[in-house]
Amino acid sequence: MISKHNRRTFLIGLALLGSSVALRGAAKTIAGRSRPAALDRVAATTRALTIVPDRWKIIVGHHSGTAVGNAAIFDRYHRSHGMEHGLAYHFVIGNGSRSGDGEIEIGGRWLKQFAGGHVHDEAVNQVGIGICCVGNFEETQPTPGQLRSFIALVEYLKADVVKTPVRFAVHREINPGRTVCPGRNFPIAAMHARFG
Repeated sequence: MISKHNRRTFLIGLALLGSSVALRGAAKTIAGRSRPAALDRVAATTRALTIVPDRWKIIVGHHSGTAVGNAAIFDRYHRSHGMEHGLAYHFVIGNGSRSGDGEIEIGGRWLKQFAGGHVHDEAVNQVGIGICCVGNFEETQPTPGQLRSFIALVEYLKADVVKTPVRFAVHREINPGRTVCPGRNFPIAAMHARFG
């Protein structure tokens, strides 16, 4: 049995916790960066990395071409196909199938600041950050959570990490005729309107 005093203390503590969470969320919005919580882990992890100035020149958007997946599944697949550093992408954004909807998974290539393996152009892989959204966007739409996280991640990388002019492209623009990635249902025009 909880005493009235303990219950009151518990409820006050709960209310204070809730208001601090709400204020933290409001601060992100007031600062002009209403970003998904999924980006917080990326930002905290990235702050601990040594980012070489002027290393990254392009951010490339992808879809996985699969209905389900996550970074670990794609890492195993890429390793089984001879990619020495595994996961070809720097980031994977989940669709709720094997990771959270909109969850941003950080790949080993980002943690080690290795070149990507996500396009058929070694020069682009050397300077290109690869972001893969789980899904086959020839057949389905990206989830709203994925799009929020994708936009927030690209904005964060451009404004807070790379800080030098960085180009945005999707895979099929790098390798025309070789791929449809990221699929016809990915909002390419809207992303170019936003990121250039």
